[in-house]
Amino acid sequence: MKNRVLAILVVGVLLAVPFVTRNPFYQHLLIMVLFWTLLGAAWNLLGGFAGQVSFGHATFLGVGAYTTMLLYLKLGWSPWLGLILGGLAGALIALPIGLICFRLRGPYFSLATLAVAEIVRLVALNWESLTAGPQGLLITHLPELHLFGQAIDWETKLPFYYVIAVLTLLGMGVTFFVSQSRLGAYLLAVREDIDSAEAAGIDTVRTRVVALALSAALVGLAGGFYGLYFRYIDPDAVFSVALSVEMVFIAVVGGIATTGGPIVGAIFLVTISEIFRDRFQSGHLIFYGLFMMLTIRYLPEGIWGRLRLVLRLSTQRA
Repeated sequence: MKNRVLAILVVGVLLAVPFVTRNPFYQHLLIMVLFWTLLGAAWNLLGGFAGQVSFGHATFLGVGAYTTMLLYLKLGWSPWLGLILGGLAGALIALPIGLICFRLRGPYFSLATLAVAEIVRLVALNWESLTAGPQGLLITHLPELHLFGQAIDWETKLPFYYVIAVLTLLGMGVTFFVSQSRLGAYLLAVREDIDSAEAAGIDTVRTRVVALALSAALVGLAGGFYGLYFRYIDPDAVFSVALSVEMVFIAVVGGIATTGGPIVGAIFLVTISEIFRDRFQSGHLIFYGLFMMLTIRYLPEGIWGRLRLVLRLSTQRA
């Protein structure tokens, strides 16, 4: 019952927030908070619940973005159908990557994901006949879409806000259901002790591959949204290692293996980083590093994790 009330409250807030301000900058800020919440929640499925630290999730973001834009620009398919197929493409490419990389453990797995991301970036950079190479892909306009008899104006930010709000709710919903499911229990067992999990009869490779596929599908959806929102992509923009690292930051600062952690991490990091980016360009990266060190030192369970701990202790004392 409490979870239902909380879910209804969250949906109500998401529907109401854009009407608080018509300022395009603040609307953009809200969109970026939700975008990074989705990425943080997706990374948490693998890095948080299973303890498999991936530095290559930008691979799935780029695959989703290129799938969406290529289907629209070269085949004329609906970009919104392309967005869904971008999520599917992310999941499909995750399967062989997972089957190969999950034979490795610890830092070797993390380095392998980093290598895969760099290989895919170089392929996209040099396969000019498909990706246009360093030139990138540009969308000049989006097709008209009518909802309840009204034409949606894609030149404003409000429609994009609602699109990413739906995707983010989907991502957080998937995270919550995984945390309550048998898959979530298997992933936690893998995180705590993979050898004991295998001894208990858990197929650890398959379990992690399923988690990776779910995670990659959500990141692929985010990549499709990225392409449609910014209307331009190139290999260095969507396959960047920095994107993968920022996903890790969002999850760690908010709270590893929690449903609400990514949105808390996104609110803290995205809001301040956008302010720093506007004034100092690369200053947000310095802030990310400092905030990450302080969080690891003083809040190892993340901001949301610490808040939950404090509330639980207060309830017990009461």
